[in-house]
Amino acid sequence: MPQGPISTDNYRESKSFRWLDRDYVWTIERLADDSLPMVKDETGQLFVDNRVHLTISRSDGSVFFNRTFTKASFNSYIDDDFRQTGILEGFVFEKVEGNDVRFACSVSKPQSDEFIPLILAVTRSGEIAITRDTRVDTELEDRADMPSDDDGV
Repeated sequence: MPQGPISTDNYRESKSFRWLDRDYVWTIERLADDSLPMVKDETGQLFVDNRVHLTISRSDGSVFFNRTFTKASFNSYIDDDFRQTGILEGFVFEKVEGNDVRFACSVSKPQSDEFIPLILAVTRSGEIAITRDTRVDTELEDRADMPSDDDGV
């Protein structure tokens, strides 16, 4: 029997990193947002979708990049099934690669192992490039710190 809408835990994380010979800080904040359309699993259980806020600040505190993402931000990278039944799971810093800062992110089916892995790259000019992450699951093991529905349970 379905219960009231289920939300993932909110989280916030910040870390320093070196990019283009300068120091920066990234901050990722995930918030359950009941103003977004809710998703329903096969049992009829409702889940609250998330909003993820990504900020990259310079060492002097000025903001280089500041944007909020929802599942709709990734619509062209996910299929209809995940548009209807998936939530924006979260972001995790991956690495600096050349002129880009890369974050792994995913749209997942709540309380399930099914997800679409994505890479969001922020360029030195503050633009974003999104791609599906096509690496095999074994390479995702180093991202075990990405928050999931099971965290805190």
